[in-house]
Amino acid sequence: MARKNRLLFGFIVLFFIFCLPAAAAEEFVLLKAPAKLPKAICSSTGSFVVQELQTCSLVCAPRRSLNDLQKAGAAFEIAFSLEANQSYFLLHSRHPQPLLPGARRLKCLQLEAGIWLLQARDPGFRAWLAEPFSLKALRLPPIFSGSDEAGTVSPRADQAKTRARLRPEAEIAVLVAQVSEERLSNDILALQNFKTRYASTPQCEAAGDFILERFQEVGLAAASDPFAFESAYQSKNIVAVIPGMVAPEQIVLACAHYDSYSNDRFVLAPGADDNASGTAAVLELARILAGEKFDFSIVLLCVSAEEWGLYGSAHYARQARQEGAEIVGVVNLDMIAFPGASQRVLDVIGNYSSEWLADRFIAVAQPYVGLRLDKVINPSMVWSDHSSFWDQGYPALCGIEDSDNPYYHRTSDTLDKLDLGFAADATRAALAVVADLAQPLGVLMAPTGLQARSQLSLALFTSRKTVYLQWDAGDDSQVGFHVYRASAAHGAYERLTGQPTAVNMFVDPLLLPDQTYYYVVTAVDQNGRESNYSREVRDDENN
Repeated sequence: MARKNRLLFGFIVLFFIFCLPAAAAEEFVLLKAPAKLPKAICSSTGSFVVQELQTCSLVCAPRRSLNDLQKAGAAFEIAFSLEANQSYFLLHSRHPQPLLPGARRLKCLQLEAGIWLLQARDPGFRAWLAEPFSLKALRLPPIFSGSDEAGTVSPRADQAKTRARLRPEAEIAVLVAQVSEERLSNDILALQNFKTRYASTPQCEAAGDFILERFQEVGLAAASDPFAFESAYQSKNIVAVIPGMVAPEQIVLACAHYDSYSNDRFVLAPGADDNASGTAAVLELARILAGEKFDFSIVLLCVSAEEWGLYGSAHYARQARQEGAEIVGVVNLDMIAFPGASQRVLDVIGNYSSEWLADRFIAVAQPYVGLRLDKVINPSMVWSDHSSFWDQGYPALCGIEDSDNPYYHRTSDTLDKLDLGFAADATRAALAVVADLAQPLGVLMAPTGLQARSQLSLALFTSRKTVYLQWDAGDDSQVGFHVYRASAAHGAYERLTGQPTAVNMFVDPLLLPDQTYYYVVTAVDQNGRESNYSREVRDDENN
């Protein structure tokens, strides 16, 4: 009997181990929710916004939280339940039906005009999509762990204007004048000659090696940054750095993707406009800026696997956020050499928190170029590498031609179809803005070590904020300092000091308690010359 009981007990244990489900993992669903869903609703329910679009938000939520979301007043539609071994993408297509007849194991839900949510199990799903199309891979549970949400998104800068005081125009004009159409043409042709740069092919990896060598030839510290994507594939980003002389931790980043795609992608994908043009522009920035000195660091980044779903830039941006990189702004160049027959327009695309950067781009660059720069604030424009930086809370924009290239994603996207004058102007625009953001090193050193803390003073019927600033005293050539304030990040700075203050501290009293303020400081010498701005600080940065 005892033996039978032991056998029965063992059978029961095995039954529970093998036959009953393990403790259920958290189940998540994707929701189509209103645009600009309040963060408080998301955080209180364990949900997070995967992608903000123009007319809606794509939200990932625990299934258990759906009732709480409804009680909080969030209207939503369940798109998909997240399933194991599935990949999820945003799909952009001009076709009313983006899936080819007979598409297997694909689910597709339209989110807004031209944008679908795609669920795919088959790794070869791209063969079932109607050409042309663009993809952005989504990071979702079980990959999501909350770590990518470190840091906060900059406040919306709706009212941000170009700073009243720009960097020395003369120095930037000298740099802009060095952009060469011939060099752009040579680099585009060199990239085209790899036949295909489709990520996962040996030719793409060879193109990465070519870019690395070009960075090193002009004397830059450069390296490959390998990454894996879609389980079975590998590629690499190429990164070069021009270290800043005053505040090297502050980074201005220019990027472009060097991989290509076509209707014969494994054999022939020349990708002259998409995106040898943007890559050639980054190489031209490297050539011109390599020997210059700036207050802040400049990072030149050429990424791969953009055409697969922005994998290279997502890898870099996530890593930057995890390491606490202080990226001032990102200028992404993607397709800058086919303006079309009727207009010469470069769209400058940003999201709401990057609007200040788009304004800055246009104000700084327009005097140097013959093309028109149009601001487009549209968070649904997520089909290039700037979007990966939006996801991590960094200000970023995309410079892209405002025309439909009939050779897009075709074997006919070759150098002979391009307008190199337009490409040169787009390169000049990007160079001017990158140099302006990084600040060419002046005769007088910009102040360092700026810190700010704020304090609220409460009275019976009101309260006021006081901000205390302090910075390093600098050297003997500095006889005083000017203090500037803005109500939006990188906004239009207002000078607070009528005459230079002789001390390296400043108190700004009687401020609105609910307003965030931003500060920079300049140094002034005995001849009245003023330095560049210091790094910007928020009023409560050192609380």
